[in-house]
Amino acid sequence: MHDFSALVPRRGQGAQYRYDWALFADWCTALGASALPADPLALASFLDEHPAAQSTQRRRVAAINWVHNASGYPAPGSARVVRQVLSARAGRRVDLSRAAHGALLTLPTVGWPQGLFGRRDALILVLNCIVGISATEVGNLQRSDVTYDGSVVIVGAGHAVELHPLADNPQCCPVAIYLRWARLQAFFDRYPSNRVLARSLASAHEVADGTVETYGKLPGLRDGQDGPLLPSFDQWGHFAALRRDRRGVSGKSVTAIVTAHLTGAASASHTRSNPTDRRSADVEVEEEVSSPWVDGSESGVDCTSLGQETLTEQYEGAIARKYADVRALGDLAEAFEDIDRKADAILSRTEELLAQMGMA
Repeated sequence: MHDFSALVPRRGQGAQYRYDWALFADWCTALGASALPADPLALASFLDEHPAAQSTQRRRVAAINWVHNASGYPAPGSARVVRQVLSARAGRRVDLSRAAHGALLTLPTVGWPQGLFGRRDALILVLNCIVGISATEVGNLQRSDVTYDGSVVIVGAGHAVELHPLADNPQCCPVAIYLRWARLQAFFDRYPSNRVLARSLASAHEVADGTVETYGKLPGLRDGQDGPLLPSFDQWGHFAALRRDRRGVSGKSVTAIVTAHLTGAASASHTRSNPTDRRSADVEVEEEVSSPWVDGSESGVDCTSLGQETLTEQYEGAIARKYADVRALGDLAEAFEDIDRKADAILSRTEELLAQMGMA
């Protein structure tokens, strides 16, 4: 840690801030964060992890701001600055929502099995990218957690989110997207057969700009019909562990599905197929493992001098390491999303605190 003893005097203006600044600087050093200049999110996290009376928090913020001003840096501790950070983060969420709307226009709603995947993935995009529910929480939603009163869709389970219809945009209308998936699940409740479901999707009409949506109510759930709102199923459309447990698609899979659609990496070869034909094209998002070889060599090894058996062993070993890396890093996107949500919550609480203290 830098020696700020010369910066924070022992007497006069700023002397009272010596202890508060040392506490913040030590905390930043322990986390490997920069104390000077400090990121507003670092200050917000510091205040969140060191609860105290409002007068104490006000003094701490004043100390950190004083050191920054004395050093020629902008003060990180003001409601205005924190509000700017929140606004920038909100702007990124708007960009994510805009990208999700673009992806929704490309998702199929008919055909087998692409209509099945398209309807489910559309609802995943709405809940995760547009509404902002985390990937894990999206997968945990049960059918009974979401209700529809004939006009508005309400997402419960602690989220208290309302989805309103967009009658002039049927492809991106969140209510219509939910109803298309919920009606498919209700149909499967009545006719629990992939063959029957495939025929229904094959004869359905694709949603277009001129489509007139029907917003009629859904049939109520009977005993034994509740289960994951977004279940997982294999590449041929067969539901996995249907109603045998309460687990839906995993948070890792939600992240992979969203990423694939937003980056255009989702499979575009979903064709109609016999639901019992297991030779049909893969429609799940697959993890792609790049070749470990570049220009015929890896780590400077001259491949032309190696025998066939050695080359095979090295190739298989490299592929195994790639798969191990994919498995090890697969949960990071979900973890980062959780960190992002917590950061937003901390910043929002700090903004309210600073506003209450009059530190605009």
